[in-house]
Amino acid sequence: MSRLNEKKDYECRPYTCKDEEQVRALVKNVFGDFLGGEFWNWKYKSNPGFDPDLVMVAERDGALVGCNHWLLKDFVLSPSLETKAVLGADIAVDPACRSQGVGKTLLHSLRSSESVKIKKPSFVFMFADPSLAKRFHNPKGGYFLAPDRTAFYLKILHWGKLEDNVRRLNDQIAAGKFKDRLSGVKLNVLFKISNSPRLLFSMTENGIAVGEKDEGDVRKPDVTITADLNTLQKVGARKKRYLNMLKALLTGKLKIRGKPKSLIALYRNMWILQEIFSQKIF
Repeated sequence: MSRLNEKKDYECRPYTCKDEEQVRALVKNVFGDFLGGEFWNWKYKSNPGFDPDLVMVAERDGALVGCNHWLLKDFVLSPSLETKAVLGADIAVDPACRSQGVGKTLLHSLRSSESVKIKKPSFVFMFADPSLAKRFHNPKGGYFLAPDRTAFYLKILHWGKLEDNVRRLNDQIAAGKFKDRLSGVKLNVLFKISNSPRLLFSMTENGIAVGEKDEGDVRKPDVTITADLNTLQKVGARKKRYLNMLKALLTGKLKIRGKPKSLIALYRNMWILQEIFSQKIF
């Protein structure tokens, strides 16, 4: 196959099932005879995350000169928070057609394709050879290099600060400070904050427990509070707290659901949440 001219004389389009043999041959040609020629089947077609809509090919005169695969993944950030992501996998370009922008065009074409917009992944990630990343993925593909160390997922709610607040409150409860106010308290309050783990506060006269609530958690909330981070910050602010809460309720930005008896119990014990959220946790 002749080298591509300086002028772009190929087109990028979505993969179809008719392209399978050409794609298989191209990947085998570029990446060698890995696994006895079964590389493509093993890594892509038989992969649970394979989606033909997330494959882009570059075509010239009826022949494929490049392909780019993305694999759809369920990315678990915490026991109660999961999102969709795509793994940017191999970009294969015919050796005779390199340095002509084929790979770059494939990357950007797939990223802006309708298929990707429909899947709505939260982010794209990939693992690349460092030398290749410097020459291709970083400057041309639009990726950025992750730090060469363990990466920590930071929750929107700062768990360390939240747990410290609960621990301090429990120390005061153990010392008998709130004995009269906690008498007979038994209430589970679930916070559903957008893009954050679901937090369940269990309030009893013996103390407060907080933790993530996943799908398998059998504990049932008595009250569910739904809000976004910005609304929660405004409601938690000391100034105009109740006015902000009323505005949020009226506009639907804050939703509080539960049986009347539970809502009354929440109102009576709102001071517990105020004690926990009074310190900065974001």
